[in-house]
Amino acid sequence: MIAKLQSLTLRIGERNILIGIALLALIGELIAMPSPSFFGEPYLVAKHIVAGQGFIFLYPVTNLEGPTCYVTPLYAYIQAGVLFLGIGERGIQVLNLLFLQVSCLVLYRFFRHFTSPNIAIIIFAALSFYVPFWVLSYTLEPNTLNLLLVAMTVDRLYHLSKAPSNKLWLQFGILLGLQLLLRPDILLGFVLFAAWLIFYRKGSFVTTAKGLAIAILIALAIVSPWTIRNSLTFHRFVLVSANSGMNLFEGNNPVATGEFSENPPTDESRRDFAAILDYSKSHDQIEVDQYRLKLSEEWILAHPVEVFALDMKKIWWHWYGRSIIGEQFHYKYQVFATPYRVVTVLMLLLAFYGLFTLRDRNLRSLLITVFIYSTLVSAIFFVQSRHRILKCDPFLLPLAVIGASVVVTFRSRSRSDKDREIEQISP
Repeated sequence: MIAKLQSLTLRIGERNILIGIALLALIGELIAMPSPSFFGEPYLVAKHIVAGQGFIFLYPVTNLEGPTCYVTPLYAYIQAGVLFLGIGERGIQVLNLLFLQVSCLVLYRFFRHFTSPNIAIIIFAALSFYVPFWVLSYTLEPNTLNLLLVAMTVDRLYHLSKAPSNKLWLQFGILLGLQLLLRPDILLGFVLFAAWLIFYRKGSFVTTAKGLAIAILIALAIVSPWTIRNSLTFHRFVLVSANSGMNLFEGNNPVATGEFSENPPTDESRRDFAAILDYSKSHDQIEVDQYRLKLSEEWILAHPVEVFALDMKKIWWHWYGRSIIGEQFHYKYQVFATPYRVVTVLMLLLAFYGLFTLRDRNLRSLLITVFIYSTLVSAIFFVQSRHRILKCDPFLLPLAVIGASVVVTFRSRSRSDKDREIEQISP
């Protein structure tokens, strides 16, 4: 197969093959595209913006609609721009698919440095036709934009570890700032990535520390208009959003299951629920979020055994998946749960093998850091399918292709060696 692809590449050209794959994938995505069935929080805010009502949202628990800092602004304003143009929800879905195709191209170029052109083409095709990416593109959520920014961040991090420059630090800071305005869990990722850069840096510690300081300052400059808006609106400091307490409590409370659902209520959970409702009557959304953060922290400290067991379940679910897969898949795509888990097991086995065939130590450790980052997001908060699909699968899938290519090459060589032995033995 590799030989045939190599021959095809020589005749048609690598760029033309990539364009053909991208067009086929886009056509398939458009044909399979359903009408929107999952309207995320940014979309609901965008509708208010288009209606001239401003950045408002029906805040959970309080059930009060008004100015909010619960939802991050970047994707809400992008969607508002699409809606202003009159393209509608279908236009948002197509935009998501374009983000996906750019992500595939970024990942192709990244892995092109470490593999042959033919394997890189197969990686691009595997990413382009990976159905879970399609499914997450169809929702009115910032999933594929998140994927694109993560892919670009990993690419910049690797180059920073090899040949740091002010230009790369500037780009890293911009990507960090954009992700803060999209999904603030990048704060955890930044801590891990900064530690990775310090350990695997090329150059002195002082140089790396200065570069990280530059990236932080640029990121803060990008988010500062939104931080100032939050300060003027709520008279308190909120860097980007006030939803960490909400999310932490969802995954760490007396009836938490590890995902966005609950067990039957207990006396403890009823008391917490009543206390939160009572507290919300006289406090704003920031204070309610901080109160939920306090309740979850108290529960974690008081129930260490339950927390450990819950975290282990979250990690298992994060990597292996659940029977219903969760979140966006929950409603329309339950039928794919079992095939997805089978693909997951196969992909993980091949990716694990592919990871340790990589000779570049920096690349290997960087990808492991990405996997740790994604896993910790699920373990600390609660499991959502997108946590792994968007942060891990873009790298697991290429690694699986690399692993499979090594296996195929090894078997081909073994077969050739056996054939030569038979020829030598034959009279």
